[in-house]
Amino acid sequence: MKSHKTFDQLSDMKVLLLFTLWSFIVQLFLSNDSPFFGLAHRVDSAWFFMEGKAFMYGLRPYVEFTDFKGPLIWTFYGIGYLISPFNYHGMYVVSGVFYAITLFFNYKTAKIFLQGNLASLAATLPMIFVYFFPWFHFETRSEDLMLPFVAISLYALFKRLYAEERNDMIDFLMLGGCFTTLVMMKYNVAAAQGVIVLIALWDQYKSKRGLVKPFLWMIAISAVIVAPFIIYFIMTDTLGAFFHNYFVLAYETVTNENSDSPSYMQDLAGILADYRKIIFIVAIFLSGMLLSLRLKRYKYAPVIIALIFIAISTRHNVWNYYYGVCYIFTLYLFIAVLLIYKQTARLCCYGLLTAYIVCSCLYGNLIIGELRQNTIFTHNEDREAFQAISDVMKDVEHPKLLSYECQEFGFGVMYGVLPAGDQFAYPNGGTPAMIRDHKKILTDRKADFVVTYCRENQTDKYQILHDIETAGYELRLKRIYLNLPFYIYEKKK
Repeated sequence: MKSHKTFDQLSDMKVLLLFTLWSFIVQLFLSNDSPFFGLAHRVDSAWFFMEGKAFMYGLRPYVEFTDFKGPLIWTFYGIGYLISPFNYHGMYVVSGVFYAITLFFNYKTAKIFLQGNLASLAATLPMIFVYFFPWFHFETRSEDLMLPFVAISLYALFKRLYAEERNDMIDFLMLGGCFTTLVMMKYNVAAAQGVIVLIALWDQYKSKRGLVKPFLWMIAISAVIVAPFIIYFIMTDTLGAFFHNYFVLAYETVTNENSDSPSYMQDLAGILADYRKIIFIVAIFLSGMLLSLRLKRYKYAPVIIALIFIAISTRHNVWNYYYGVCYIFTLYLFIAVLLIYKQTARLCCYGLLTAYIVCSCLYGNLIIGELRQNTIFTHNEDREAFQAISDVMKDVEHPKLLSYECQEFGFGVMYGVLPAGDQFAYPNGGTPAMIRDHKKILTDRKADFVVTYCRENQTDKYQILHDIETAGYELRLKRIYLNLPFYIYEKKK
């Protein structure tokens, strides 16, 4: 009984500090950004880090480097770069804070239904392992950085609907701020979060509390968030490039025929071909339904929100990590289990669920996954090849790198490598104009170094090597990395 009183007296600040410590400890072993892991075995996180570094270095986004994400992604990665410029440890710090905030608002949401601090902590502590579950997670991506804003939005809505705690100004500032932040990161997730905002507005309307002020508060917070970027884009003459790249070209890369899945029907077919996606979607749906049985009003709102997030995340879901932001709805399952009436059944279900998630996460990531190959104690051919390719650039200050006809893999991060141009790596689903820009960086010799890969049996790619040499680059090194023969060229003087 004394123990329960101690937990019930926990303040929000103490809970936040607990989750911060918990986040940093777990990520030390499960995030490849932590000091426990090396620099190799990356794609998306290397790409974003390159862009964040370029942003902080003063290169103009959407002109001198580009990708189809919002500028806040690069801002957060840029902060990671400023903390630790020559490795990813700064992103470990940024992610540690972001996950702590996510867990804190998971806890606040769970407390709406579970009341006590102890039960709410029990529902929330295992969630960090959910977020690193190996089916859909390997490295830090934009979805990871968006989780806090989805968590805050869910809490702001659910406390209004189910605890009937309404502070209109604070709630709509939170909802509008999170929506705008997500728009400035990845607008498809913002579209999903918009459903949360709409339900909150509907509740406001049904409660006869007036809609004018909520709209004004959301507009005001949106202006505060967006204004610095708009001013920056105007000052650097990149406002048009921002709108064109982020809102027009991003859509074209998903829908054009060069994309891996140009139609939503192909995306749905991809779900049916992957048992992991089927299990995940069914589990989230059933979890939401279990929770809805305990609700007296807005019974199906949690299920509807989760399914809309899943439906939008399904678009162009060639890679499973697009569902990463939907992992947050696993919280429904923990809450529902801890609401089971009989204590014996509750403890059994909670124990089995937690043990499965924790064991699967540790086993999948540290025993059979890619993380096990990339610890600071691991010495393998991939790590040696990554270092050898990077070392080719060590004598040039802030070398400009072009990843020609291939993705950005993070070579040379320890030497401050910068992007050689707007399309500094091959754009997935790129339009003809984007591909031309990519090739023009090579022919204009903007890069100090060019890296590409070409398998021995890929005769169709031999022309790539020829094009690089014709542009005035000489081969410096060929090494096998990630089972691919990589070539790195240096510009001839």
